[in-house]
Amino acid sequence: MSVQNLRKNKILGIAVFDLTVSAIALILLFLLAWRVHFHKLHWYTFVLAGLIFTIPLGIIIHVFFGVNTMLNYKLGLSNYPKITN
Repeated sequence: MSVQNLRKNKILGIAVFDLTVSAIALILLFLLAWRVHFHKLHWYTFVLAGLIFTIPLGIIIHVFFGVNTMLNYKLGLSNYPKITN
């Protein structure tokens, strides 16, 4: 199974696979930061922060690297993405 096959499932034109992988990666990163430095705060605060920052960080990274995505197109930040099947 290729990555393109995983990206076929979409919600509002946004690949569910991409959102899921990004959310998991950021949650793990935030939990690591919580364990190392912010252990006095509640862990679920960092999980929530990871979820909240997933989409804006993805938008910034895609704009920086010039990757056209449906979300960035709807926000007026990029051209319409090339549809691959």
